[in-house]
Amino acid sequence: MMLHETCTTDQAAPQFDHEWQRRAFGLALALSEFRHYDWSEFQEGLIARIGEWEGAPESERGQWEYYDHWVATLDTLVDRHELLTNPVLTDANDHAVAHDHDH
Repeated sequence: MMLHETCTTDQAAPQFDHEWQRRAFGLALALSEFRHYDWSEFQEGLIARIGEWEGAPESERGQWEYYDHWVATLDTLVDRHELLTNPVLTDANDHAVAHDHDH
């Protein structure tokens, strides 16, 4: 598996316990590669989300689940960039095309 050039990991590839985790990982990367947001924006959001979890009282945290934070960060970015409300731009063959976003 080839990682996005900005991804760093201690291991050769990310580890997934469930298929939904692999899909969330891939979706976050794909949306960045199609320039819906910068990868650094995702990274910063994930760091902030984990920091909020760590700063919460232990009784309010719930169980640690890395990919729950990943999906919550992805959800925030999808909302922030209105990715589910904007029309998809397509070429003459009805293929989605990457474009810059004004938001």
